[in-house]
Amino acid sequence: MLVEDAIESRAPVLCSSPHFSIFKEFENASYLKRYDILCKKLVREQLYTTAVVIASPRTAIKDGRYTHISNMTDIKVFVTSFAGHIASAAARLN
Repeated sequence: MLVEDAIESRAPVLCSSPHFSIFKEFENASYLKRYDILCKKLVREQLYTTAVVIASPRTAIKDGRYTHISNMTDIKVFVTSFAGHIASAAARLN
């Protein structure tokens, strides 16, 4: 079940790093956006095959509501890719 209601983690986070520079794309980005950016980079750089970022309100424990952050890190993409890997591994065993 998909939900589009407000989630606290979508609020921009203050960037304060006196010792290291911060990537421009992380400035004024929420924690969820930062996770999404990180996962996209890991996939683009082929360090990961796929990655998923989902968020849900605390009340989702009762009804399973969630939302995805972007199409590239959607759970459907992750599950489809994972199923492909499983099918490929199963085919190699036979």
